[in-house]
Amino acid sequence: MNPIYKIITSILFCVLSINTMAQDLTGHVTSKADDKPIAYATVTLKENRLYAFTDEKGNYTIKNVPKGKYTAVFSCMGYASQTVVVMVNAGGATLNVRLAEDNLQLDEVQVVAHRKKDEITTSYTIDRKTLDNQQIMTLSDIAQLLPGGKSVNPSLMNDSKLTLRSGTLERGNASFGTAVEVDGIRLSNNAAMGETAGVSTRSVSASNIESVEVVPGIASVEYGDLTNGVVKVKTRRGSSPFIVEGSINQHTRQIALHKGVDLGGNAGLLNFSIEHARSFLDAASPYTAYQRNVLSLRYMNVFMKKSLPLTLEVGLNGSIGGYNSKADPDRSLDDYNKVKDNNVGGNIHLGWLLNKRWITNVDLTAAFTYADRLSESYTNESSNATQPYIHTLTEGYNIAEDYDKNPLANIILGPTGYWYLRGFNDSKPLNYSLKMKANWSKAFGKFRNRLLVGGEWTSNMNRGRGTYYADMRYAPSWREYRYDALPSLNNIAIYAENKLSMDVNERQNAELTAGIREDITSVPGSEYGSVGSFSPRMNARYVFRFGQNSWLNSMTLHAGWGRSVKLPSFQVLYPSPSYRDMLAFASTSDADNRSYYAYYTYPSMARYNANLKWQRADQWDLGVEWRTKIADVSLSFFHSKVSNPYMATDVYTPFTYRYTSPAMLQRSGIAVADRRFSIDPQTGIVTVSDASGVKSPVTLGYEERNTYVTNTRYVNANALQRYGLEWIVDFKQIKTLRTQVRLDGKYYHYKAQDETLFADVPVGLNTRQSDGRLYQYVGYYRGGAATTTNYTANASASNGSVSGQVDLNATITTHIPKIRLIVALRLESSLYAFSRATSSRGYVVSSGNEYFGVPYDGKTENQTVIVYPEYYSTWDAPDVLIPFAEKLRWAETNDRGLFNDLAQLVVRTNYPYTLNPNRLSAYWSANLSVTKEIGRHVSVSFYANNFFNTLSQIHSTQTGLETSLFGSGYVPSFYYGLSLRLKI
Repeated sequence: MNPIYKIITSILFCVLSINTMAQDLTGHVTSKADDKPIAYATVTLKENRLYAFTDEKGNYTIKNVPKGKYTAVFSCMGYASQTVVVMVNAGGATLNVRLAEDNLQLDEVQVVAHRKKDEITTSYTIDRKTLDNQQIMTLSDIAQLLPGGKSVNPSLMNDSKLTLRSGTLERGNASFGTAVEVDGIRLSNNAAMGETAGVSTRSVSASNIESVEVVPGIASVEYGDLTNGVVKVKTRRGSSPFIVEGSINQHTRQIALHKGVDLGGNAGLLNFSIEHARSFLDAASPYTAYQRNVLSLRYMNVFMKKSLPLTLEVGLNGSIGGYNSKADPDRSLDDYNKVKDNNVGGNIHLGWLLNKRWITNVDLTAAFTYADRLSESYTNESSNATQPYIHTLTEGYNIAEDYDKNPLANIILGPTGYWYLRGFNDSKPLNYSLKMKANWSKAFGKFRNRLLVGGEWTSNMNRGRGTYYADMRYAPSWREYRYDALPSLNNIAIYAENKLSMDVNERQNAELTAGIREDITSVPGSEYGSVGSFSPRMNARYVFRFGQNSWLNSMTLHAGWGRSVKLPSFQVLYPSPSYRDMLAFASTSDADNRSYYAYYTYPSMARYNANLKWQRADQWDLGVEWRTKIADVSLSFFHSKVSNPYMATDVYTPFTYRYTSPAMLQRSGIAVADRRFSIDPQTGIVTVSDASGVKSPVTLGYEERNTYVTNTRYVNANALQRYGLEWIVDFKQIKTLRTQVRLDGKYYHYKAQDETLFADVPVGLNTRQSDGRLYQYVGYYRGGAATTTNYTANASASNGSVSGQVDLNATITTHIPKIRLIVALRLESSLYAFSRATSSRGYVVSSGNEYFGVPYDGKTENQTVIVYPEYYSTWDAPDVLIPFAEKLRWAETNDRGLFNDLAQLVVRTNYPYTLNPNRLSAYWSANLSVTKEIGRHVSVSFYANNFFNTLSQIHSTQTGLETSLFGSGYVPSFYYGLSLRLKI
């Protein structure tokens, strides 16, 4: 029979058949140390995801298991996971397991991230032993444990964002696209104002983490609202003694208490964790500091364990802390800054293992997160003359008034002398989510099929007040913009995913996973309305097994492609309005040194962009793994194309306002002491009145000024690309030395070239042109250098960048189980580091004051490069785009005034080396970590980063200069720390 026909027939048989032969898998789980039963251990069958929990006697039962061979995984907190292959026959099967305690007496202990071997895509796991050995302080620090990762000194002072497969100063908001989940709770930064960046993880207690899974590959369609991978965190869950942890390094102190309580009988399991951590900036003056105080509660119970297990999990996490410099006696005057970082989150999860012919299990999860991020600044201010403080929210003319006479005036006169200004910014992001999913798993002969369907609803909002001031008398020019008045961002997602596995023969098996996800995003009260986005993803894996006696034991190939979409942030959807205040009048100073100012204010609201698309990523992930007699090798190639990255631009609109010069005031004939000023809010006409009543009011003359007002509009920039290769080579342990060597590294390449047309006036709107008027021209440039949405695109000699790096790490681990000791020496090196700003429309000139040159070929070095706008427009005809280069050439000969004015739109490199390629010479550093267990109850860890304190020089080809590694940021400074763990 034709092989293709056989496969098609088998698949049809799988779909149409129903396997009615089902058996039970039973057994009990005990401790290897004392043979006591272990309660709440999890037993999972990898092939079909059937599971069970042990009761208080250590017994378990998995019902309705189809006949066949399965891989059973036994796990429980405090014990090493164990994998056993079991054959379930017609009469069922019994499998008893003894679990060893998870300590340094085990034969294998990991101190870095290791490849998760049973995943269909690239995935890395980090266990508790690794976190302890490296003394991880924040979740973002785990990036150093990934292939090619570089160590950072642990501290809470730096709120670094977690990013995967990306670099710094790149477009595409890589950290914003990295999803982070803690016990199924998504940590979202969508509702944050003022930034489009990844979520802060400083408030997550690192000491309470049991394991971390990092998925930089093609994630399941269950995970949405991402473009750059997902990080899944599991906290401690299970019965345990009291665990007391204390850590100390040069700038951080940490103490924590953990306990898992078996409530007895069928009452369930309660885990709680308390942590206090404090980092300070300077050990000589440890007052400016950031601290976190975390309480975590998690309850779990399993009902109907022997029939239809229903798992209930309830979690609540809270943290109180933040940054504070108020207590620092070395601060300048009495200035200080305080930032609250208070968070609370909770979830409830129901998992019901029905294991019926038509459904396997159902999961329901509801979660919320809420953050209170109130920042306070207290600064010393002074002025020898009154200054106008503008607070108006409406368009029109306003004149300054004394605060005591009218505290609600649109413009008030600021004080003179010295005073303190206390300001606040109140942001309270609130996120809800509700998720439901169902699985159906069936085995049909050689085939195993698992179907996942689900839906998810999320809502992001901000309940903060925004920026405000304690005393409006001292409030500088500022406008209120309340975050709690903004609509919420709602998203409904539905998804389906099917995984088909087939045993080709006894030594080969194949897997194919394909899924689709549809997100419907609703922005109520916004012109964006509802937007749909489609995300298909698929992964495939093929496994070859050659036998334990072969030099090559096994080989695994995997490939995946997927599309993922990132929802926009509140900064993109609801950017804060900007205001342009144009001086319309300034009076002479009176006897009290007060000057009255009048301004025309134009509120610049963000412009709706009907063509704005949600940012998305199309990713490839290809990999191969070999298990040989001498080493386990893993290679993973990735490619990501990020389309529609968000970009902020300015829209320029011609505008005319009236300006009254001080010269007009001198003609009024009214004495300085008796002058009283008013301005018409609509016409801008200034009237001077005589307080003594001797002279009639005088209307002052004015001149009309032509200028522009601006509005922010978000657009989609051109796509960017990232690709690279990650590798891990784990050599087999040298038994006589109890030593193992690991090589891991990465090659990474990034390229972005933007050709988006945007408007800019590089010299500013207040610049005067050759005829004395305000600047009347707007340039339209192709691509800018902005890498963030925190500011609008501006003209630059560079409109792109390219970078690449090769990092290689070598870890030498000596593990002696008999004395419970593990010592790891990690050598981190950068073999290749390249970066270059690029310009696709530049011209090379011989000096800094020339405006014509030869086209820049992208290779010329140490030359000044200029860039023209592609077009320009005039105030009189803003919609007519005039080709710039030919007009500039014509004006040089025919109209010198126009030439001088247009020349101000030409931008150039600040230094001749700006566009030079920057290659750094190779450099390295060495880290040492030691963990020693003293009996079963005490564990001590010590680490020293860059313990050689290298002072090597690195050479930069961009400038031709050499720089010391000391204090450069390329390697961590010499740093050390100690931690102690007690089990009571």
